[in-house]
Amino acid sequence: MDVQAVILAGGKGTRLRPITVDLPKPLVPIGNRPLISHQLAHLAAHGVRDVTLALGYNAERFQGVEAEATELGLNVRIIVEPAPLGTGGALRWCADEDAFDDRPLLWLNGDVVATPDPAALLELHTSRGALVTFWLTSARDVTQFGVLELASDGFVERFLEKPAPEETTSHLVNAGILMLDPKVLSRIPPDTFFSFEQELLPVMVKEREPLFGLFDGGYWLDIGRPSYYLEANRHVLEGRVDWWPAGERVGEYLWEGARVTREDVAVIQPAALGGDVILEAGAQLFGRTVLGSNSSVAEGAQLEDCVLFDGVTIGRGAEIVNSIVCAGARIGNGVALHNAIVGARAQVGDGNELRGARLWNDVDLPARTLFVE
Repeated sequence: MDVQAVILAGGKGTRLRPITVDLPKPLVPIGNRPLISHQLAHLAAHGVRDVTLALGYNAERFQGVEAEATELGLNVRIIVEPAPLGTGGALRWCADEDAFDDRPLLWLNGDVVATPDPAALLELHTSRGALVTFWLTSARDVTQFGVLELASDGFVERFLEKPAPEETTSHLVNAGILMLDPKVLSRIPPDTFFSFEQELLPVMVKEREPLFGLFDGGYWLDIGRPSYYLEANRHVLEGRVDWWPAGERVGEYLWEGARVTREDVAVIQPAALGGDVILEAGAQLFGRTVLGSNSSVAEGAQLEDCVLFDGVTIGRGAEIVNSIVCAGARIGNGVALHNAIVGARAQVGDGNELRGARLWNDVDLPARTLFVE
C-alpha cells in the first residue's frame, strides 16, 4: 500500500498512573502484548510498510520494538522529540527530521485499541482530493471528544472540541486516526508546542478546506482510564477485536505461553497465561483474566476480570477482582483487591483490603493495615 504511517507515542498517560509512572502508555500490555506491538501488527497485516514512531516520555523503554517491527516486514524509523510538543508539534518535528515523503500519511495515536481499514481510508482520501481524512468512531457522550458534523459525501461541515450536549446532534468523534497530506504539516510552527486538533483543524474547517470523515463501524477504544484498559483486555480475549493475545491458542478463548504449570486447575475462558506462569492446585480463575509471564497464583486464590503484569506473585486465599497488578508486585495471603491498582514492585502484606484504591510503585504496605477506600 502506497502510504506511510506515524504512531504518536510520546504521552505520559497520567490518568493511568501508577501503571504509567515508568511505563509509557503504548507499552502497556493488552493480552500480554504491548499495545504498540498490536498496532504494528495491524498495520503490517493491512499492507503498510513504512512506519515512524514519534517518541518522547521514557523513549528508552521502546528498545526492541524496532526489531519486532522488522520481523513483521516493516521499515521503522524512530524519532524522539526533545520536549513535549503536542500532537501537531510532534508531527512537525518528525517532518523536519525528514521522516516523511510526499505519500499520504496515516497518523495513529499510540494509546488506542482500534481496527481501521487503511485501504478504505486511503480510497476516500484520494478520491476526494482531501487534505485530511478522519477515521471516525461513534460515542454516546461526546463531551470529552472532538466531534465532527459531516455532509452526505463525508465533507466536514463542523468540528467541535468537547462540545456541550446541546451544541450538536452528531455522535461522530475523532478517533485519533487520520490520513493527511504531508504538506499540511508545513502550516505548523517548528519547535513549538502545538495542538493539531485545537489550533489547526478548526481553522481548516472554518475555511472549508477539503476535510472528510469516514465512519465504518470499526472497533475503537481509548485505554486512557483504568476501566477502559481492563475493558480493552477483555475485548481482545473475547475476540471482539482482531488483536491476539501472546502465546499459543490452546482453547477457543484461552492462550498459554511456554512452560505454564496449572495441574488440576481449570481456567474459565477467556484468559491468557504468559510463559512460566504457575497456578497452584486450588487456585481459581473465573474468566477475563490476563497473567503476565513468570507470575504465580497460590492455592485458594480467586481471580476474575483482572490483569497481572509480568513477575507478579499472588498469595494464598487472595481475591483479585476487576483490578490491575503491575510488574513485580507481591500480593500477600488473604488480600482482597477490588477495583484497585497495585503499582510495580509494590508489596501488599497479608490480610489487607484495597477497594477502589491505587497503591503507588515500590510501596510496602504492612500486613493487616486494612487500607480500604
